[in-house]
Amino acid sequence: MYKMKDVSKEMDIPLSTIRYYERQGITIGKRQDNGYRIFDEADKILLEYLIVMKHVGFSIEEIKELLNFLEFPESDACSERSNQLLSKKEFEIKQKIRHEQMVLTLIQELKPKIVAKEYAQYEEEINKKISSIYQEIQQSKLGEKK
Repeated sequence: MYKMKDVSKEMDIPLSTIRYYERQGITIGKRQDNGYRIFDEADKILLEYLIVMKHVGFSIEEIKELLNFLEFPESDACSERSNQLLSKKEFEIKQKIRHEQMVLTLIQELKPKIVAKEYAQYEEEINKKISSIYQEIQQSKLGEKK
């Protein structure tokens, strides 16, 4: 068993983050009679899960919904909703990867030109590529709003 400050230090997660999850209705750790929280290995795994899910863009509400699915018996409705949530996030992550790859490619093309001090002669081409990436990102945002 671990105290909250020990878990925070060991996992390099601010105490405020752990408290934030608690305020959002995600219970981590068990409260003792003296009011302190005690954490076990399962709580540490839950914290890892939360951090990973937040990192890839799940909202707190989406995370809470997914955690709720783990507490209920399997059902078709539960499976369908979790599939919808995960498929949507999978699509969003793939879009983000595509956008990041476009930016990475641009950086790789830019680097030798900037190092060789040839930026000025490629400025128009670079601006067009940046504009193209921008348009792609904007279009994907519009698609998310539908």
